[in-house]
Amino acid sequence: MDTESIVLTFNKCINNADIEGLSNLMSENHVFIDRDNNRTEGKSNNISQTWKPFFRLFPDYKNIFEKVTLKGDRVILEGYSVCSEEILNNVHAIWIAQVTEGKISLWHIYDDTPENREILGIKEK
Repeated sequence: MDTESIVLTFNKCINNADIEGLSNLMSENHVFIDRDNNRTEGKSNNISQTWKPFFRLFPDYKNIFEKVTLKGDRVILEGYSVCSEEILNNVHAIWIAQVTEGKISLWHIYDDTPENREILGIKEK
């Protein structure tokens, strides 16, 4: 699979709350960074501390990407989330995914703000 396909498949696993699929696509040293800059390192820690609890709390959570930009082994995803929980519904964000040797090594979520767009070198909408 190419880099973009790996990232989109990873997101499909998120949208389907597919723990096994996520695990298969994560590198052993996978890093997850949320919108508040909380960081979880390692595949097993991400499965047990991030994704399993998240899917229990928000089983219908989905990411919708409006723009996908490939920059080498990184993919920049612009879009929003949908969820029955208001705190996560229609939240606009920017995701940065890093692919290393065919696995997702980084999944970093940023609030979609003018400041973050400038930091990330992304043009305004």
